[in-house]
Amino acid sequence: MKNFLKKLIPRSLLEKFWHYPKGILASLIYGKPAKNLKVIGVAGTKGKTTTCHLIAHILEKNQKKVALISTASLKIGKKEKLNPLKMTTPSPFFLQKFIKEAVKKGCQYLVLETSSHALSQYRTFGIPFFVVVLTNLIPDHLEYHQNPKEYQEVHFKMINKSLKYLILNKDDPNLEKFLSYPMKFGEKITFGIEKDADISGKEIFLTQEGTSFKIKTKEGSISVNLNLLGKFNVYNVLAAVAVSLSQKIDLLKIKRSLEDFKGTPGRMEIIESKKNFKVIVDYAHSPESLKNLFEAIKPIKKGKIITVFGACGERDETKRPLMGEIIDKNSDYFIVTNDDPYSEDPEKIAKELISGIKTKKLNENLFKILDRKEAIKKGISLAKEGDLVLVLGKGAEQWQVFKDKKIPWDDRKIVKEILNSK
Repeated sequence: MKNFLKKLIPRSLLEKFWHYPKGILASLIYGKPAKNLKVIGVAGTKGKTTTCHLIAHILEKNQKKVALISTASLKIGKKEKLNPLKMTTPSPFFLQKFIKEAVKKGCQYLVLETSSHALSQYRTFGIPFFVVVLTNLIPDHLEYHQNPKEYQEVHFKMINKSLKYLILNKDDPNLEKFLSYPMKFGEKITFGIEKDADISGKEIFLTQEGTSFKIKTKEGSISVNLNLLGKFNVYNVLAAVAVSLSQKIDLLKIKRSLEDFKGTPGRMEIIESKKNFKVIVDYAHSPESLKNLFEAIKPIKKGKIITVFGACGERDETKRPLMGEIIDKNSDYFIVTNDDPYSEDPEKIAKELISGIKTKKLNENLFKILDRKEAIKKGISLAKEGDLVLVLGKGAEQWQVFKDKKIPWDDRKIVKEILNSK
């Protein structure tokens, strides 16, 4: 019924006459609790989740009490759990109730991962953003947004009179309008690697242990040895450093916090095996994130790469052949499986993904196993010493969703269960 109504009623009407009133009502019922917190909103196409976790970690290491909502986790103070909602930014009633509880528990900050869907649907109504971070705005979710321009411009909803700091990736051409936007109420801070920015990353070295680089700021410079793989994570760190400096945290304290950061659930999460191969569980589910991931694992690649991946249903289907092509080029074995098909036919999704594969032969180095657990089991069975098994697309998500059901899920638990049974 829900999907039928969504197809029947134009999105603009749903947003205006359904989502907007819900946003107002939730804000009023819970008494606009966000006014009692410094709200740090992190938005953008890629890097939101890790950036949120980095910001929360640095704040906490510097004696701030923090609430966090991300795709991966829900956290109030020391109490944290994985996000079971299958939503980056929750519904307005859940969100406002959560914020009220955070205020009650004495939190000073809320770090809120903010999706474009949430902004379009007024889920953040009544939340005065104190800091806004835009990681990048590569056109995305065009199955929902009418065009790239609409996707990018919906993020202007985050800019209001309460905003004190607008933090932007200077290297992203898609942020041009935000970079030239006149700040009437606060300060603009830029970060980047390729161009001169207020906070910049230099001398980047990707190693087996992580990433080493230098951060240059107006306050001085620091060298960081980060326990995270990939150049893309340098951008996430720079965004988190910009937020931390805006909150007057000392640069050396930021350095110590960064080097103590262990990672984000389901984001480049490495699981070791007794047979000396590694399994990496990651959320990569777009052409850009897949390219970034394959680039990031180069320093730790010793043997073959075995990739388990399935495209998500009800998403931009034009990206599926491209994702198949990227995985094909960068993997020795490819096991095509299910992600969350939602209302789509899993066979159709798999076929579209496979259409991008040119160099592999079915049942030799290409396998189609729609049962995700069996697909992961197949990937692990192919691994030998020094190999990397990549289980991609879902990260630490807690459900797998089909047309007529949803089942409890966690790729990381499935991987450990299979490894322990060997």
